[in-house]
Amino acid sequence: MSHFEHLRSHAIPALQATMEEYVAPASGARHIHLTTSGADMAFLVGFPTVPDASDGRAHILEHLALCGSQRYPVRDPFFAMLRRSTATFMNAFTYADRTVYPFVSTDENDFYNLLDVYLDAAFFPKLDYLNFLQEGWRYTLTDGVLGYQGVVFNEMKGAFADPGHALYKGLTSTILSGTTYEVDSGGDPLAIPELTHQMLKDFHASHYHPSQAVFMTAGPLPAAAVQARIAERVLARQIDVSARRVPQLASAFAAPQRNTVRIPSQQGRDNEFGLQMTWLMGESAIPKVAFEASLLSAGLLGDAAAPLMKAMETAGYGRPSGFNGHDDSARQMLFHVGMEGLTEAQAPMAEALIWATLEQVAEQGVEHATLQAALRDLKYQQRNTRSGSMPNVLERLLTALPVAMRDGDVVTAFDSDAILQAMESDIADPAYFKALVRNLLTSPGRLVSTIVPDAAYFSDRDAVESARLAQASAQLTDADRARIAADTVALEAHQKTAFDSQVLPRIRPGDVSTQPRALPAFAPTADDIYAFSIGSNGISSASIVYDVSAIPAADWPWLALYTQLRDDLGLEGQDYAEAGAWRQRMVPSFGFDLQPFQLPDGALRIDLTVSANALREEHANIVAVLDAYMARPRFDEAVRLRYLLERKVENTLDDLAQAGSHYASMAVSAPLAQVRRFQDAIAGPTALAFNARLKTLAATPEGVAQVAAELARIHAAIVAQRPSMLCAGSGDDGHELARLLAAAWPTSGATTGAAAAPDESAEAALQAPANVALHAAGQVNHCNIAWAVPMSHDDDAGALSVAAELFTNQVLHTALREAGGAYGGSASYAGDSGVFSMASFRDPRLAATYRDFDAAVDTILASDYSDEQLEEAIIGVIKKLDKPEAPWDAVRLGWRMFRRGTDMATRERFRKGVLGCTQAQVKAVVQKYLKNGTASRAAFAGNTEQDLGGLAVVDLSVLAGA
Repeated sequence: MSHFEHLRSHAIPALQATMEEYVAPASGARHIHLTTSGADMAFLVGFPTVPDASDGRAHILEHLALCGSQRYPVRDPFFAMLRRSTATFMNAFTYADRTVYPFVSTDENDFYNLLDVYLDAAFFPKLDYLNFLQEGWRYTLTDGVLGYQGVVFNEMKGAFADPGHALYKGLTSTILSGTTYEVDSGGDPLAIPELTHQMLKDFHASHYHPSQAVFMTAGPLPAAAVQARIAERVLARQIDVSARRVPQLASAFAAPQRNTVRIPSQQGRDNEFGLQMTWLMGESAIPKVAFEASLLSAGLLGDAAAPLMKAMETAGYGRPSGFNGHDDSARQMLFHVGMEGLTEAQAPMAEALIWATLEQVAEQGVEHATLQAALRDLKYQQRNTRSGSMPNVLERLLTALPVAMRDGDVVTAFDSDAILQAMESDIADPAYFKALVRNLLTSPGRLVSTIVPDAAYFSDRDAVESARLAQASAQLTDADRARIAADTVALEAHQKTAFDSQVLPRIRPGDVSTQPRALPAFAPTADDIYAFSIGSNGISSASIVYDVSAIPAADWPWLALYTQLRDDLGLEGQDYAEAGAWRQRMVPSFGFDLQPFQLPDGALRIDLTVSANALREEHANIVAVLDAYMARPRFDEAVRLRYLLERKVENTLDDLAQAGSHYASMAVSAPLAQVRRFQDAIAGPTALAFNARLKTLAATPEGVAQVAAELARIHAAIVAQRPSMLCAGSGDDGHELARLLAAAWPTSGATTGAAAAPDESAEAALQAPANVALHAAGQVNHCNIAWAVPMSHDDDAGALSVAAELFTNQVLHTALREAGGAYGGSASYAGDSGVFSMASFRDPRLAATYRDFDAAVDTILASDYSDEQLEEAIIGVIKKLDKPEAPWDAVRLGWRMFRRGTDMATRERFRKGVLGCTQAQVKAVVQKYLKNGTASRAAFAGNTEQDLGGLAVVDLSVLAGA
């Protein structure tokens, strides 16, 4: 007999899916299932977690729950299953008011294996004390000096490097005062040491229970089968009911409030102030509230012509805040409008400008076409099957979960057609949108925040931490010191303890296909036009691809700048605002992209792609937009161009610490491969010197004119080539769209660009490994080491890819994360560029981590791994190869394979090399390319007082022109 009762089913034609809703009356547990025909099978269980302190209890519990459970009493079942499963996604997330445990797999056996592990982890975790010390926080004694350590502790030190994190908490701590959103659910490193192991266990007991749980699944599997497993594993053991936890509502404001928020700054420059206005709106789970907030975002801020966006961009000072728009992360919807990049004196001016503009819009409204486009975009999003950082079906579940947990109608989270149809009539009345804006002006639920840059932000926090450690150290007894030492010894032993992996299920190499997954096939055509029929839910897509490989290396930064700025500039007969508004009304998705490819001989190819996606009834709009942006550009809007340059420069300077991991990964690999050299030139530390040059050019009219001339020159070089065209859609839509594009597009120009052969200077650059510590103020490091190795067409490629998995699973995870306290530690093999690398992320150490990197090579060579460990590494490679792509993404991946010269025979050879890899082959490639190779080293260093291991310091602020 099922524990669950069926409440309702709802067909969703736009998704070709059906939503089913169930409840288990005895416990109160809920199950929402989305029946789909795609390959992805998704699961999640979510719990409301509403902490009242910033000690990180919800976040640390998320980590600890995955460190062993009653049925799987091994040290680290989550990370073990990462290498024993073909899951296309596995993770866990702590949000401000909920914790979620999701996974996705395409294999039914694997799905149920993971379901068992996740259910036991969530409901019956061991919550071991030693794991609490590892994942949460602990005292350390190094040469008698007291310190802190812990994975979450260090992870959150890295999170606090983001000015946006400080800004957001500064806003919510006031406007959502008295609710769980007032505290930092991830944990403030200054408060995390207040959490005890018993407090964590109590939090689990009160929050992780079937009465609190929402189960969600999606895919081609029956809901009853999942429910039977949930009933057997959980509900049969926990049947009592407790009141469901719902996040508190903020108290109503009697009058608008003000506060000051200090954010981290590298130098405390006088143009880093900001002004932010935040409104408290209705409950985000109410569809009307959510969609009206979306309309406000679109009508006020949606494009360059939107009145509030235009007012802020043309103010002559500052720039729009990155926080602008509606925010549904809390139970109550927030709406943000603000400016950044201000001087202190300009903050009141920004407030007055925003207020005056809102009053103007409340009187005059916005064009009906703008609101129509906003509703069209919402319809597009409902049909869109493309994936981002996770599979599309999981994104939909995660979007619907807070609606379900906040007592909303979950159907509306999946199917908004009826609401959108009703809103079509709402927006037909000009008074409707005016009233939405008027409500902002009259609402007492408003917070005005002055944002102040704080160059002492990190040093002040370090000082507080040091003072607390000094106080704690002074109070330590001999017994306390003995206990800390004993805990350290016990934890080290715990981390080194082998566990019986046989209790965990796994997928073996023999369980997976020997053939690569199918991708759309490409072969040269006379007209370079490629059309495909895909399952796209009525969305059509087109890309115009220019081969710009012949553009010289000196122009790469200009090519990247062109790609970044082009869609923010005007068209012949239209200024930038008119062009942006027109494009937004024509298509819901548009953009430029640069994609480099390295050929097996080391030569570099570069594609510049301009793409548009729209509903199938908008084919003519797709063609018109693509044609206009490539045939009718203008670069003569000097005021606009200067603003865009200054925005780019300042955003880069503001983001130096937060982007530290990215810069280190670019610097370490740039000397090793042509494609990485290109990426460094356009987005790595090398690009920061170009940022400094742009800052100088933007300062004078002559400099801005020079930039305009360079952009025009790059555009002329691009359109001199005859492009390739990729089109796809439902049924015959892709072919029809291709016919329309071919008829509208000029046929002149060279056939395609030729791959530029590396010149002597480029070859020389690829022979000088890095040895740098890139510095910006922060509290953590990101360490990287890399070697040049063969690309994926080589016979050694399979063994290199398996070696990367072995390094990660058997050496680096333990050394860097468990023992070293870094949030992440891994190795990777990039077959598309011929680079093998190891990296740590949010790492409290630097020199010691590089010693661990070096030791890892010797460990792999000296160790004899079991067949099971080798097979786990093989599965780790295969599941990345077999990850499903959304239909249009599969077309684009097939194109990239075609451009790289990676045919089916190459893919089959690589897969065969992976599946047949032996331990001897792994050791041979590690010896040949790593032990005997020359390593490149680059780290981001949060401070330069630590041991830098011989790395030469490079100040990112100086490099970027601060």
